[in-house]
Amino acid sequence: MNRREAIIGGVAGITAAVAVTPTADAQASEESNPDLDQIRALLRAHDEAFTNQDLNGVMACLTEKAAIMGTGPGEIWSGPDEIKVAYEHFFEGFDKGEQKFEYQFRIGGVTSDMGWLMAAGNVTGKKDGKEFAFPLNLSLTVAKKDGKWLIAAMHFSTLTGGATPETKDAQ
Repeated sequence: MNRREAIIGGVAGITAAVAVTPTADAQASEESNPDLDQIRALLRAHDEAFTNQDLNGVMACLTEKAAIMGTGPGEIWSGPDEIKVAYEHFFEGFDKGEQKFEYQFRIGGVTSDMGWLMAAGNVTGKKDGKEFAFPLNLSLTVAKKDGKWLIAAMHFSTLTGGATPETKDAQ
């Protein structure tokens, strides 16, 4: 897998990584903060829209001034126009519904109007029937606007130096 494919695939893992996070607050349980359910629902909505390559659905999950940052120099997209173009390219990097995520580390926190999540793990999937795999780190910031949680910022990084995961032919 080349660097571009890894970056595109990395974004594919962002929402799923956060959606499978069992707790979003390192200090509090699920019962102690009902906002966590709303944040998880937001992330599931983003994940579903992303997986289904539904650009309008993805954009509905973001704040007006949202920003996304990738691994390398210049990999930052802010505002609706840039983010739409980025997602159109991200959609080209994976087959619909063909991603799996395994995270060994998750941590986060939430207040009444802001939240954050971080995760690290591995992404596997398929593109044009060929399997791929790569490590992924991500962070996500959410903000509450008019009582609704929205994604304000995402950052993802993938291993780009040294050995890279091999692409395997699907059987």
